[in-house]
Amino acid sequence: MSRRARRRLLDISQTYWAVEQDDDFTDEERKHRWELLRKYGDFTMAYSTFVQPLLKYHEQNSLEGFIGYRQRWGMTFALGDPVVADEDKLELIKSFCDQNRGVTFCQISESTAEILHGLGFYVNEMGVDTVLDLATYDFAGKEKEWLRYAENWSKRRGYEIKECGFGEVTADEIEAVSEAWRKTRTVKRKEVRFLNRPIVVANPEPEVRKFYFFDADKKMLAFVFLDPIYRNGKIIGYVTAFKRRHPDAPQYAEQAIMKTIIEKLKAEGVEVLKLGLSPAAWMGDHRFKANWFTSQLFRTAFRSRIMNYYFYNLIGHANYKRRFRGREEKTYFASASRFNSFRLMALIGLCGAA
Repeated sequence: MSRRARRRLLDISQTYWAVEQDDDFTDEERKHRWELLRKYGDFTMAYSTFVQPLLKYHEQNSLEGFIGYRQRWGMTFALGDPVVADEDKLELIKSFCDQNRGVTFCQISESTAEILHGLGFYVNEMGVDTVLDLATYDFAGKEKEWLRYAENWSKRRGYEIKECGFGEVTADEIEAVSEAWRKTRTVKRKEVRFLNRPIVVANPEPEVRKFYFFDADKKMLAFVFLDPIYRNGKIIGYVTAFKRRHPDAPQYAEQAIMKTIIEKLKAEGVEVLKLGLSPAAWMGDHRFKANWFTSQLFRTAFRSRIMNYYFYNLIGHANYKRRFRGREEKTYFASASRFNSFRLMALIGLCGAA
């Protein structure tokens, strides 16, 4: 696609934001990071660190791994865990901190948080990631009746859920649903990025799986896309990267898609399905030395009626994922600064929410 064509698409729709972002990396560099991702990308944000536009990468010649990051206002924000073997994580983090100013780690696991705590960082809970252990997950009981009902309701009315490959559903169809969905959001101007990778509709994405919801007339009304999670060169699970529903779709569309996904992955022997971050949810801050001021900001945001009504429905988002009755993993935010209000403003800007 020519740059002029991409510019025209960008003028039409923020859905095509990722198409416009060029990088300076060679095919060899991309291939190398792809191999590292498949070996060490066993965390929620791993695939995003590989595909997301505008990221920079910290690597060390003596180590096999990388850290994806962006910079804003003189500060450096690492995205997720380092993509590296566990035994090399400390050394890679140290070299990254030595070479960058004002380092902050966002949406990291407990193992990475423990390393950073040992290096003198304040470590705050950032929310929870809901994990479904598929080998033992089932739909029995009153608590999961809503998923069974959504599936049955959809089937009785002629709706169909299908997994489709690239080209089976057109980019225009995906864009139409995506744009209609985005107009119902509080943040309408931009695709949210960094902590969420931007959606890609015009190009194939390796090993991303896409499930669609069609009405009786074969019109696509909703979709859920899954990013892969790797260990030692194999896919061990997926994370829900995108869930979008046209306003004309029935309210049960997403639940029905999710039940279909869970059943299919269970049948394939996939280990886990992660539902992604519930920001600022269910925070305790008991595990590490936390920054008190940052804790109060997160807790206040989660409880705030203004935040939940006018900006982002944090409580509704967290309660929806909790209904799946999965296992909740703590996710962390780490910074050496005593006062993080300025860097949190920078992070919000990086995410395109301001």
